[in-house]
Amino acid sequence: MHLSAFLSRFRDFAGRDSAAGLSVLLTMALGLGTAAGQAQELQVSAPTEATVGASVAVSFSGSGSPREFITVVEAGAAEGTYGDYQYARSNPVTLLAPVAPGNYEIRYLAADGPYPTLWRQGLQVTDASAELTAPAEVAGGDVVEVQWRGPDNKQDFITIVAAGAPEGRYESGYQYTSRGSPARLTAPDAAGEYEIRYLMGQSPYRTLGARKLIVRATAASIEAPARVPAGAVVRFSWRGPDNAQDFITVVPAAAADKDYGAYVYTKAGNPAQLLMPEEPGTYQLRYLTGQTYSVLARSPLTVTPVDASVAGPQTAEARSVVSVRWEGPDNPQDYVIIQPVGAQPSASGPYAYTQRGPELRITVPEAPGEYEYRYLTGQTQRQLASLRLTVTPRTAPGTLRVVGGGTEAGGPAADSVIVVLDASGSMLQRLDGERRIDIAKNSLTRLVREELPDGVQFGLRVFGHKETDSCRTDLEIALGPLDREQASVRVAEVNAMNLARTPIAQTLSLAGGDLAGAPGSHLIILLTDGEETCDGDPAAVIRSLRGGGLDVRVNIIGFAIDELMLRETFQQWAQLGGGQYIDARSAEDLAAGLASAIERPFQVEDAGGATVASGQVNGLAVELPPGDYRVKAAGGDALAVSVKASEEIVITLP
Repeated sequence: MHLSAFLSRFRDFAGRDSAAGLSVLLTMALGLGTAAGQAQELQVSAPTEATVGASVAVSFSGSGSPREFITVVEAGAAEGTYGDYQYARSNPVTLLAPVAPGNYEIRYLAADGPYPTLWRQGLQVTDASAELTAPAEVAGGDVVEVQWRGPDNKQDFITIVAAGAPEGRYESGYQYTSRGSPARLTAPDAAGEYEIRYLMGQSPYRTLGARKLIVRATAASIEAPARVPAGAVVRFSWRGPDNAQDFITVVPAAAADKDYGAYVYTKAGNPAQLLMPEEPGTYQLRYLTGQTYSVLARSPLTVTPVDASVAGPQTAEARSVVSVRWEGPDNPQDYVIIQPVGAQPSASGPYAYTQRGPELRITVPEAPGEYEYRYLTGQTQRQLASLRLTVTPRTAPGTLRVVGGGTEAGGPAADSVIVVLDASGSMLQRLDGERRIDIAKNSLTRLVREELPDGVQFGLRVFGHKETDSCRTDLEIALGPLDREQASVRVAEVNAMNLARTPIAQTLSLAGGDLAGAPGSHLIILLTDGEETCDGDPAAVIRSLRGGGLDVRVNIIGFAIDELMLRETFQQWAQLGGGQYIDARSAEDLAAGLASAIERPFQVEDAGGATVASGQVNGLAVELPPGDYRVKAAGGDALAVSVKASEEIVITLP
């Protein structure tokens, strides 16, 4: 505080006979003395000129408190005034010059109010300008290259606004000058007169340079069928600007212009395809711009009704398997399901997708009662057909468990083991409150820490954890002697990624390459919760692995697989691979299944010699109807066994 200000405050308080006033004056006097002492020691260095918005470096020595601060104010501003400031904690400090040219002061202020000035110096701020070079006219949504010259101060940026827009206005598609010249901006998609502006980075965002820009209107068209079945996939061609994020959507004919339903980006290609609504009615295909959802083209279409029928046994035993025939649209994800009579149509119950073929195999529910076969659509579960089904009580089965009596009978079944882990988007779904991928990682960690024998050659290949909408697969642990700690760390680092795809065939092929050259017998364990989605042929790959001279078996663990026909597909693949399919419905099943997957397989034959079940030595029990069977395992003689209803039989291989 200057002496004149102190005297003014003194005269003010002198007119009040107040002890409190005297106390305040004493405090002020002490502060004045302290400030004066500091001012004698304080040394500050700063420039006397700067352009608008420029960085101003101020260095100092002799600071008394890290809460003291440095600011820039208008010349002649009242004592204690401050604007943009920095605390005296680092040296030098950097301030930004004001956005308007004129006479200012740099002031070093004390830490406590009323913030007396400890040092000051004048600062002359001069104006700056910018030059812009760009096309005079572009089509709506085009990318505009803007060459610029200007001060390039902190946060300066270039934007496109409507002609005559108020000073300081900017739109979301701006670019900072710090990214260099030329700047690349997207022109508005609406035709009209605009301006490209160079704006300062500090509010109120003064314009340092501008250039006019004319945006031309763009045209588009869509060629599509006039009538389409409900829920069908429709292919259509289009013409348009194909700017970033432009898309084509299907909406009810009366929908507002900016509304959208199912859509496809134009960058996905031409012709394009869309899944039609399942509700019959009048609709439109619309071409919308990616910026403002402006409609550039419309194509009317009528969605027509579809129907279906189902046929199958009208009486079946609980937990048996029935064959169901159907007729219907077979649109994507349509399915036939068994549900209780009176229940709302939903995805809950044993089912099979119609894409599996005209005859579906479905497991009958466990509880006796009155049910229906239902044909449901894949998008909204519209019921297109139904047929009554009576479920009768099931004949109680028995169970058979096979254990090994020694290292020759049980124990590891291969010299080298590669685990293929599915980390695609579906593994993010929850099972009993826990993400599937976390359950799988816990079980795999237990396998490498506790179940695999010392000295086994181990590798880990993972897909679905690196890129969305990708068929990428990565070798996370190269085949080599098992390092339990390192393997546990790598497993813990895996995370499933939403929208990642399932390249089973490609990954199995690469796993075969990972094993090439390693001596001895090999085992590939595939752990997955879904089917191939990368257009591969896993069956062909497995045949190639087995027929290429490699001593390899393929075991498949299906995790939380609800659909019988998908489980049967996995069983067929495992049989082609000389291995076993293991069905895991819970965390406990998965842990036990992984542990048993490294054991030797066995088969169960009926009296006629047909294989009716299979499993792993020391693995999960298998269910069998009451009767007489023979159990066969590699390297051993067949053993006779009699299975009784509701009893578990345990046999030990010699």
